[in-house]
Amino acid sequence: MDRILKTDPLTGTQVKMKQGRHGGTVVEQSQTFDNLLKINKHMADDWRYGQMTGTQRHMSHVAEIPNVLYNELVQKFGKPADNPKAWKQWLNNNENRVFRTGGGHL
Repeated sequence: MDRILKTDPLTGTQVKMKQGRHGGTVVEQSQTFDNLLKINKHMADDWRYGQMTGTQRHMSHVAEIPNVLYNELVQKFGKPADNPKAWKQWLNNNENRVFRTGGGHL
C-alpha cells in the first residue's frame, strides 16, 4: 500500500511511503522536471559565445539540476566545490547535456 507523505507542486516533488514485499517500509522521493528541461533548453538557446566579455560578471550559469538528482550526485561525488572534476565530467557527459544551460563543454 502506497501512502503519499508530501507533495510539492512548485518543485514537482513527491514523497511516498511504501510497504515492501517482505514487510519492510520504503520511503521513495520522486520529482518531475519536464518544465525545468524546457527552461534549460531556452537558456542554452539564448547562450552566445563571448557574451560575458567586457563585463564584470565573472561567473556564468552553467547548469540547472533537479533537487532529487542533485542530492543523489552530492552523495556520489561530494559537493561541487569539493570535487569539481567529477562534476564537470558528469555535466560534460553527452547523456547529461539536458541539464547544461550554456554552450560547449565546461
